[in-house]
Amino acid sequence: MKKPEDLKKLRVKIIKSIQNTDSGHLGPSFSCLEILYVIIKKFINFRKKDRNKIILSKGHAAPAIYAIFDHLNLLKKNELKTLRRFNSRLQGHPDKKKLKILDFGTGALGQGLSISIGYSLSSKLLNKKNFIFCLLGDGELQEGQIWEAAMYIGSKKIKNIVTFIDGNKFQNEFSIKDTLKEENLKGKWESFGFKYLETDGHSIKKLEKIIKDITNYKYKKPVVVYCNTIKGKGVSFMEGNNKYHSVKKLPLNEFNKALKELNE
Repeated sequence: MKKPEDLKKLRVKIIKSIQNTDSGHLGPSFSCLEILYVIIKKFINFRKKDRNKIILSKGHAAPAIYAIFDHLNLLKKNELKTLRRFNSRLQGHPDKKKLKILDFGTGALGQGLSISIGYSLSSKLLNKKNFIFCLLGDGELQEGQIWEAAMYIGSKKIKNIVTFIDGNKFQNEFSIKDTLKEENLKGKWESFGFKYLETDGHSIKKLEKIIKDITNYKYKKPVVVYCNTIKGKGVSFMEGNNKYHSVKKLPLNEFNKALKELNE
């Protein structure tokens, strides 16, 4: 895997693309960047026909996945500058009709885990030996459909779905604690038949080790990985500040300060 300098460059791509288009979800894109980076960079081979899949259920973090695609030369030159523009392939939420490399269009929260079940069942019917990675937001866990899907996955012991939770402790308007406090997530997921793991969601090394263990079937149950993350990770004045959940163009002094911190 590449060193942390890559992650700084990716954050620069994200912040510049949002600044250029004058809107986008900055904080949540920064919090889940390492999770997406490890999955896509290390565990998805886009040239392979029966490759692993990535479902970004928290679709508002699309700038993160676009930045990674650009880093891997999977987008057109300068295409990041078209983020959220009319007729762009890079919509504010992932749109597979426009960008074919995406595995599914998401946006309405709560649907990604159910979509992952559909992919898993189709893989089984077609005798594919692939994995479906699904990234949820912690605020998204308030959607009932998540728990309906979890019940099915646990009951059917679907081990090729790997569920990640971006635990940045915030959602759209307020903190998770103030909106709907999470109680005993470990116990909840385990009661549905999952192996519950917890890790540092910004540690490339730890994320890679966990995914290797899961894809080598170390565990006999479906796995959910709660990733402790920081909203706005990488820029000091954005970290843990829900003001930067969804932003318009940053004031020039904030934009320049953020780039300076990212060594740009």
